[in-house]
Amino acid sequence: MNNKIYLMTAIIAFASVGALLIQPTLASAQPKNSITDILGTSSDRTSSATASDLPSASLSCGQVITTSVKLSANLDCASDGLLIKGDNIVLDLNGHTITGPGPSASKIGVSIAANDGVQIIGSGTIQGFQAGVLDSGGQKNTITNVNFDGNQIAIFLTGTTGADIETNMITNNQIGLAAHSASKTTFKENVLTKNDLAGVTMVNSGDNNIDTNIIKESKNGIFNDAQSVGNQITTNTVMDNSGVDLNNGNGLPINVNDATFTQNLCQTSVPDGLCTAGQ
Repeated sequence: MNNKIYLMTAIIAFASVGALLIQPTLASAQPKNSITDILGTSSDRTSSATASDLPSASLSCGQVITTSVKLSANLDCASDGLLIKGDNIVLDLNGHTITGPGPSASKIGVSIAANDGVQIIGSGTIQGFQAGVLDSGGQKNTITNVNFDGNQIAIFLTGTTGADIETNMITNNQIGLAAHSASKTTFKENVLTKNDLAGVTMVNSGDNNIDTNIIKESKNGIFNDAQSVGNQITTNTVMDNSGVDLNNGNGLPINVNDATFTQNLCQTSVPDGLCTAGQ
């Protein structure tokens, strides 16, 4: 219950942040790198975890997971999806879909409550929740090769350390990745398209690495607020967003919060000069 209350409060806060984002008009341009150029074909993008030997189970919506398991069927939930309780647990979606009651409902697809070393791996889809995955307070948790579609926030990190989020497809959510008081995250080789408010939003989150992602067709690409210190935003393709591609604190000079923006292919940034090309 406390997680849900905090999630609802934080979503309101992220929406308020989004309302402050500067949104200049973009000139038309084509990215120089395609999705396959940067990430390779789907056969190249395999999960870092091997779960073929996990037990297969028919789970129920709202079930608490206390041991590693592989889904054997889709879940269509009017309630929360699954709650992981325990360290070093692997949840293999095994090609299946967890569907929620809609992004406006206060439901969570998969919740990780202050546990460490958890892995959520695909292929598979999490859709129709207020948060697709909520990771609150965990360390070194992994989300790999999962599709997130039609959630309010696809992946929400709060109070986490060392999360590793790689090779996911994140589409048609309000926000792709929302990080609040999260540190040492690796967010790499993900594809984010048509996430309405923002692709990546970081609030009071430091020492995170946002690297080699494709972020397109959102209002805002990557937003790094003034209290987010020491984040490295490198070699991303952030194009065709209707607002601003790269935003450091609504125009805050990057030396103030020690942000690093390097070799990002984009069209617009605030402050100016953060894009490798197109500005």
